[in-house]
Amino acid sequence: MTRRLAIILSGLVLVGPTQADTITDSLFAEGLFSTLAPGEEITYAHVRSGPAGMEFPPVTEGAMVLSKPTEDAAHLSLTLVADLRRRSLGEFSAEGGNPVVLVFLESVARNVAALTGGSPFYIRNRIKDALRSGGDPTSAREPFAGRVVAAQAFTLRPFTDDPNRGRMGDLADLTLRFVVSPTVPGHVLSLSADTSDPATGYHETIKLTDAGKGGE
Repeated sequence: MTRRLAIILSGLVLVGPTQADTITDSLFAEGLFSTLAPGEEITYAHVRSGPAGMEFPPVTEGAMVLSKPTEDAAHLSLTLVADLRRRSLGEFSAEGGNPVVLVFLESVARNVAALTGGSPFYIRNRIKDALRSGGDPTSAREPFAGRVVAAQAFTLRPFTDDPNRGRMGDLADLTLRFVVSPTVPGHVLSLSADTSDPATGYHETIKLTDAGKGGE
């Protein structure tokens, strides 16, 4: 992983005790891809939309491709694919957690900051606080690879009690939803960020596709 990205993402890594370990244990579990075969790929569909005049590009049929290069079995490679263009995010330790989670959280923080004109550091801290406070998971059953798997869904609203929510417009009611299952590669079935307006709001989703395999 590049040094610049490592510094940015480190702001979203949780430190210290949490009130609800379940969500952090699920999202930031380590070693999930230690047995991923060299050359094997896991693909996540990626879509993103936002209001008119937004400062970041929409993604209609994007993907995040996680793989273990054959020449270096100790690291994972993460590649973003959008509009037929590929961009590498560098390398991550195969013994660490699922890098897609951190990339998603950073994308949300940067995009919310762009839409509100706020500080990305402030947004990151509010997201981190929401993850720390956790919340009780709900049971879910999600389709994956031609079957239905048992999962847990966590829903967080980082700005519900924020003193600056009055300046954030629709972003004040941003909802983050994480659907996880230990039965799928990387434990993450989907990650989503949504505001209330389905047509003109901010929406971003990363979802494990049927192509994902290995590394359980």
